[in-house]
Amino acid sequence: MTIALSITDVHVTLGHNHVLKGVSLDVRPGEFVTLLGASGSGKTTLLNVIAGLQAVDSGHLTFDGVSMERTPPQKRNVGVVFQSYALFPHMSVGENVAFPLRAARRPARERKSVAEEMLALVQLPGMAGRSPASLSGGQRQRVALARALAANPGILLLDEPMAALDKQLREQMQVEVTRIQRKVGITTVSVTHDQTEALTMSDRVAIMRDGILVQVDSPEDLYRHPVDEYVAGFLGEANLLPTAGGRILDDAAGAEVDGTAVVRPEDLELVPSGEACPAWHVEGAIHLLSFQGTRFRLELLTDGGRKVVCSLPPSIDASTLVVGERARVACRNPERVHVIAATPATAAMVAA
Repeated sequence: MTIALSITDVHVTLGHNHVLKGVSLDVRPGEFVTLLGASGSGKTTLLNVIAGLQAVDSGHLTFDGVSMERTPPQKRNVGVVFQSYALFPHMSVGENVAFPLRAARRPARERKSVAEEMLALVQLPGMAGRSPASLSGGQRQRVALARALAANPGILLLDEPMAALDKQLREQMQVEVTRIQRKVGITTVSVTHDQTEALTMSDRVAIMRDGILVQVDSPEDLYRHPVDEYVAGFLGEANLLPTAGGRILDDAAGAEVDGTAVVRPEDLELVPSGEACPAWHVEGAIHLLSFQGTRFRLELLTDGGRKVVCSLPPSIDASTLVVGERARVACRNPERVHVIAATPATAAMVAA
């Protein structure tokens, strides 16, 4: 069973802090949606609202059209994986996984069967008798996921599920958790501040800022077509450059700025000396060049004092790039340049 989740105009105040300010979000059955934002953006509070751990001041929350505002957490049919995993150290792995069924007074034989099935699902067969203390971080995370799925919930909530893992294991578990979610087909809402995690795992990503949903879209559309400069800068590295008439302005002082070009570093390439530049180009002095394994990272400082970052393939001849010398970079594919139209306020700010 999987559930359609609908959040409509939800407000939450904690003390004197207005944490959620009219948040609305619909999650389709079986969809994986990630709430992404900086600390204090309201994403964990929103997750707690869905779980029933946080009451709302106003607004509506429904599961398959049924109001949940007055439904206690234990009756919401929601599974939760916490950042700490919250495994019971005095119980075996199998007992941990079966705990929701034990709380529901299900027969012992059924509990054992479901625990074994869930452990096989998360690729931990034969581990039911182990102690949680004997497991690695990635294995404990899988046990926590198996426990959350054991009661066959309609919605799965993940609260910073990868935060305690090192980088390599985190990347492996992103793929593994996504595989399990797709196989089970469960509606999933996750919270993270890790942009790569959100892009890797999600059908859609909801960017939160100061208690407001700024943009909800597919990972690719968010990355390629951010609604404003905050989203552009928050979701991956981006060059944000003032524009006028389809060209980048280096020195925007006093100019008629009509927007901000969002150009990703990997969409820029070097323009050889003497070659004509495409419309979307920037010139400056090489400030920094660093080798990053699969790419070179080049930083230019324009005459107007703007930093422009370019990600170059390792096949380039790095010996031709000398710090302090001039270079030109350009985006040859205009479709890779996303222009955020300027409002009167932002245009005046950029041009000042």
